[in-house]
Amino acid sequence: MSIRNLLNTVLASVLIAFSAQTLAATEVVPLNYRTSADLLPVAKSFLGADGSVSAYGNQLIVNADSRKIEELRSLLSQLDTAPKRLLISVDTSENATSSSNGSRVIDYGTASRDGGGVQQVQTSEGTPALIQVGQSVPLTSSSTDSYGYSQSNTEYRNVTQGFYVTASVTGDTVHLTISTNHDRMSQERPDAIKVQSTDSQVSGRLGEWITLASNSDQSVADQRGFAQRYSTQGRSDMILRVKVESLE
Repeated sequence: MSIRNLLNTVLASVLIAFSAQTLAATEVVPLNYRTSADLLPVAKSFLGADGSVSAYGNQLIVNADSRKIEELRSLLSQLDTAPKRLLISVDTSENATSSSNGSRVIDYGTASRDGGGVQQVQTSEGTPALIQVGQSVPLTSSSTDSYGYSQSNTEYRNVTQGFYVTASVTGDTVHLTISTNHDRMSQERPDAIKVQSTDSQVSGRLGEWITLASNSDQSVADQRGFAQRYSTQGRSDMILRVKVESLE
């Protein structure tokens, strides 16, 4: 290869590299509703080897040619939308009996009620909403004083059941991620509460009830010792259903 041809090749390579750098641009893409952590993986996948993108606060810093950046802006505008406002209803219908000593089992809930057993809360799409219900269960203690007389005392202990519901909507279909905790009185120790938690995902139609669980259980705790006894008993037949409605 002659010196002239070698120089032409080097010059062409320099011009190509210079042209590529000239076409590339760096732009800041602000986000309005979604976080940069949510959309950064999408932006990286879209650009591939044609550019680079990084997050700074709630904005994306994009380095690519102008045409590619405009295409990315168009894609992000479809994803960076305001979350829907939702009304989540949880039906925790249950029938509770009195305890063995005649004390009443008290049901309670932390969300607004819409009829018996239905708890409601307003939230935004993608934001976990807590709906918590439970019972105040009677715990009776008996003891004998120094004169040989029997004395009894009843106090109430809260046993809770909570639901973290995260909803997303696609058309008429709602997708639910549900994290639950279910406390119950221990059968072995009346002064202890067992805690059970579960995570699940389910889908259904917007505005319709989705059944999560239906069960019947009974818990009894009893401990006997010298001149002292603790006891509590209760039964609940419970159906768990969730309904999501759009407020828009």
